[in-house]
Amino acid sequence: MIVKEKRLEKGWSQAQLAEFCGLSLRTIQRIEKGKQPTMESLKALASVFESTTAEIGYSVEVDETSLSKEEALVFDKVKKEKRFVTDLIAFLVVVPLILLSNYLFAPDQIWGGLTALAWSIWLVIDAQKTFDISTILSKSWEKRRLEKRLGRKTK
Repeated sequence: MIVKEKRLEKGWSQAQLAEFCGLSLRTIQRIEKGKQPTMESLKALASVFESTTAEIGYSVEVDETSLSKEEALVFDKVKKEKRFVTDLIAFLVVVPLILLSNYLFAPDQIWGGLTALAWSIWLVIDAQKTFDISTILSKSWEKRRLEKRLGRKTK
């Protein structure tokens, strides 16, 4: 309904909005009647209205309560991967600062290096739990990555 309100604020007809965002008139009509738009449609509408998808009434967040068992398992894996990447970024930012402060304030001690080593070991263990490291060296991993990047199955 927010799409309709925003369209009317601009003084546009449904046909004009459809033309501006490159969607069909029928798609605009469906969205204004409450049908969930695709991500592409959301992005097009947000661009035309110069706003975010949340501002036009649609959140791009995943509703965990509506996921199937399989989807929930994959979603959990994605959350773990996101957490790992966040931890890795923190490591890459904080460890150089720790090593620098160790060098500047106590160059005769190795506490910065020990901290970096301990954090590195923890990251490696976390990576092994988050990603199936054993399959990375296999041919099946190469095939899965190829299919993922191509967006289709290979022979």
